[in-house]
Formats: sequence, C-alpha cells, structure tokens
Amino acid sequence: MAFSKWDHRMIGLSQLVSSWSKDPSTQVGAAIVDAKNRVVALGFNGLPRTVADDAEILANRDERLRRTIHAEENALLFATRSVENCTIYVTHPPCARCAAKLIQAGVMRVVSAKPLSAFSERWADDVKSSTSMFAEAGVSFEILEPVPGGEAPPG
Repeated sequence: MAFSKWDHRMIGLSQLVSSWSKDPSTQVGAAIVDAKNRVVALGFNGLPRTVADDAEILANRDERLRRTIHAEENALLFATRSVENCTIYVTHPPCARCAAKLIQAGVMRVVSAKPLSAFSERWADDVKSSTSMFAEAGVSFEILEPVPGGEAPPG
C-alpha cells in the first residue's frame, strides 16, 4: 500500500504527542482523524488525570502498567464526537485490549509506525491477537515504514 503525505504527517503528529508521556520505558501517542484529515482526538499513555505522576510509581513497572491508560484509550476518551469510520495513527501497534476498544468504537483503519524490535519481541503475542481481531472485524491495519530522512513524501 502506498501511504499519503497525510499518513506521514499524522504519524508524525502521534510521535509528537507521544513525547507528552511520562512513561520512562515506552512513550506512545495516538491521533484519531476523520476522512477529511481533521483531528478528532489525541492521546498518550499515562496515569489517569489527578493521579500524581509519582516517580516511585513510574519506576515500578508492574504498578505503572496496572495504572496506565493507553494512548488509544485516552484518544477514545477525549473524542468529542463519534470516531466511527475514522483512522487512528499510533506510534506502536495496539495491544489486544486497545484493539478491541477501537473495533467497538467503529474505527475502520489503524496505521502504526514500524515498532522497534525490542517492542515487537515484548508485545508479540498481543500484537498477534490485535492483528487477528482487526482482520476478523474488517478493520484495516497497516504498518508505515519510515521515509528516509524523516520527511513526508511530496504530494
């Protein structure tokens, strides 16, 4: 599949949003956009609002994972309108838990940046489940390879 300049721009936006996360190991960002490339919602992984970003909690992987709201979940929660038939751009392939929520919300296309090998190894089973659910639900799931030099293609 050929990706458009908008696909590259929106992956870039999700990468910027990921930098807002205080997670010390994996910063994830998401951007939900409609068919006209208008941003519907943004999200990044982090603790719930009003829950302190306590350094001790952030350093404890198990406790941090129990408390963290994933970027895709945050984007869904912050959407002020339906995300039916929208596209979500994410910095990492969604876990099975987030994939199920995206399917249930009516998102029809998921575009992920190509993950680093360490992420792919750690989350392989989850991504396999996500990919299977997306296929069964008729949701397009695509991995966007980086463009040399980091620039979006012209056009």
